Amino acid sequence: MKTSPLQPHFGTIVTADPGETVADIDHDTVVSLIKERGTVLFTGFGASREDFDSFTDTISEDYMDYKGGGYVRKSVGGGKGEGKALLSTRYDHGRKTQMTFGLPLHGEMYYIDGRPQALWFYCVKPADADGQTTACDGAEVYNRLGQKWKDLLHEKRLMFLRVYRDGEWQKIYQTEDSAEACKFAEGNGITVEFDEAEKTMRTKYLVSAVLPTKWGGHTAYINNLLTVYMQMQMGRGDTSTVWLEDGSPIPDELMEEVKRVQDELIVDLNWTAGDFAILDNSRALHGRRAFEDTDREVYLRMVRSVPF
Repeated sequence: MKTSPLQPHFGTIVTADPGETVADIDHDTVVSLIKERGTVLFTGFGASREDFDSFTDTISEDYMDYKGGGYVRKSVGGGKGEGKALLSTRYDHGRKTQMTFGLPLHGEMYYIDGRPQALWFYCVKPADADGQTTACDGAEVYNRLGQKWKDLLHEKRLMFLRVYRDGEWQKIYQTEDSAEACKFAEGNGITVEFDEAEKTMRTKYLVSAVLPTKWGGHTAYINNLLTVYMQMQMGRGDTSTVWLEDGSPIPDELMEEVKRVQDELIVDLNWTAGDFAILDNSRALHGRRAFEDTDREVYLRMVRSVPF
């Protein structure tokens, strides 16, 4: 098999030689690459879903579901994380077909303490056109930000505010019991107010936008800021907003610089059926290009902790 860089200092593509299968991939090489490179795409191995489950189980075992996540994902089960492999696309509030719009770069679940350390993606069927998963080195984003923005983000945390109406918090927290939902949220660093009369849940979460990476000694710009900021810019910030922790708005100039830097660094993971990838969720931002057909099928396994 051959290896090639996605970028000089970030990401690696591992390409199978003719006749090679997932069984030929060396475990220690994968561990070394994810620690050093942040993202590893495996292509040309023609992995089946069973191959993917078996191989990922040799690297990681502590899988997590999407309880407390930002929206609804479908579970597809499988492997040691039975019931904890997810479709990577959204099915909000009873939708029968997946949403196909593009997703801005973000870290996974950076609005809750119990976020995954690593992410596995597996492509069953790519979109007919576009629909690539995108990746970006959050450590290099941080390096390229102006010093005044670094200082601001070290000085003030982000404050995520959310309102879950009756019927919404039950899906997000996977329970009909409001006390159980509040207990889970509070156990993950979230401040909760529950209105018994309206059956409405209000939450507040504080987190730094810039954090140390698990490996490599980097500082990374990695968070869910851009997703929520863009929703607010489009007038959809009635139930999900983000501010600096003192309640002041996120400076537009900061977000313009973030988007400019990310545009310079973003790379596409060009899926073919049977490809898979692992991302370091403490360093690698990820997103998705928009697409049109609704048959795209990409799975996600979220790893709570890794043994290396």
